[in-house]
Amino acid sequence: MVESIHGKKLNRGEWAEFYVMMKLLGEGRLYTANKLLQKNYQSYLDVLKIIRQECESQVIEYIIDDNDSFVIVKPQGVDNILASIPIQDFNYYAKMLFDGIKDVKGISVPAPDPVCDFAKVIYVSKPKAPAVKALKKQFGGKNDIFIEVRDGQTAIISVMGFSIKSKFGQNPTLFNSGSSSQFLYKLTGCNDVIMEEFNAISENGGRGWSKCKAYLEEHNISLKFSHTKNPIYNNNLFLVRESMADIMAWCVKDRLIDSTGHFEVMETVERMVAANPLNVPGAHIYYEKAIKDFLMAGFTGMTAGKEWDGKEQVNGGYIVVMDDGDVLCYHSNDRESFRDYLYKNTHFEYVSADKYVWSRILKIDNEFYLPLNVSVRFNTHTR
Repeated sequence: MVESIHGKKLNRGEWAEFYVMMKLLGEGRLYTANKLLQKNYQSYLDVLKIIRQECESQVIEYIIDDNDSFVIVKPQGVDNILASIPIQDFNYYAKMLFDGIKDVKGISVPAPDPVCDFAKVIYVSKPKAPAVKALKKQFGGKNDIFIEVRDGQTAIISVMGFSIKSKFGQNPTLFNSGSSSQFLYKLTGCNDVIMEEFNAISENGGRGWSKCKAYLEEHNISLKFSHTKNPIYNNNLFLVRESMADIMAWCVKDRLIDSTGHFEVMETVERMVAANPLNVPGAHIYYEKAIKDFLMAGFTGMTAGKEWDGKEQVNGGYIVVMDDGDVLCYHSNDRESFRDYLYKNTHFEYVSADKYVWSRILKIDNEFYLPLNVSVRFNTHTR
């Protein structure tokens, strides 16, 4: 029995996974993107099959038939066919889902009723399907969809896992902040009175970070990076490169303390190159490569709170749902283009001081420390 998704509310990023599934099965082709996130008509992957795990015990395959006219729905490993659906139906309901949720107010929204009816016909009860366990072991945990594809240029057939991001909802996050992603900075010029006054600052019911910055400046308090609060995060950064914690700490301090604007990753790195805090030769090459390595690690599996083995957990690449409903990708063959895209189209984002437990001075062994924290989010406009 297939559970109905009528009335189920998800955010647009979660609905995007179901949308991409239907869109790809309806079109049978996944085009790659160039550095400006524009469709490259000469580079594409033919979609042969999508693999989903709807429940603990069953993996379902959605196979485009040889004539590109039907999608065959069947359990993996058996001959029993559950349904045979005209390809154009997938296109039709994909468009209906996109149009139905794009401009609806609210963070979590339901899908149109006809889309919910179609989901039941194609045995989808979880629009955001859990990872296919067997493939998760092989590819890792950051894949949102597994697709069997044929390369349009080489004709090589392979199964690829893709992470899905959507531009028709809130801009997606590349690296999520949390209580485990704090950087601790040792303070000079601080005392117990200053700590108490600083920690009590608020504005309009929030932390009032601009007032906090002004207070630090007025009292001539300087900050120097000491260490990451979470040893796991420190070890993960060390796997990216030995100096990664120092590089990221410089970027975080630049975002929250030193800079007054232009918080994009690329502009931040340009300021770091000029400052050259690690006094390295070839500063432009060194810092740019380091940050690209960090962004790629964050995209492919590295987090602040979970021990990372250094392996990339997305073997296929990145699928983006454009704000007009088009679906494009960067895949493993376009690695450098994808790294450039991440570098040019992300920014360091201010995050809630209360939610992510930062911005209040700590006293540790009679020394004063200030925890700072940011996330990395995709920009609104592509460049």
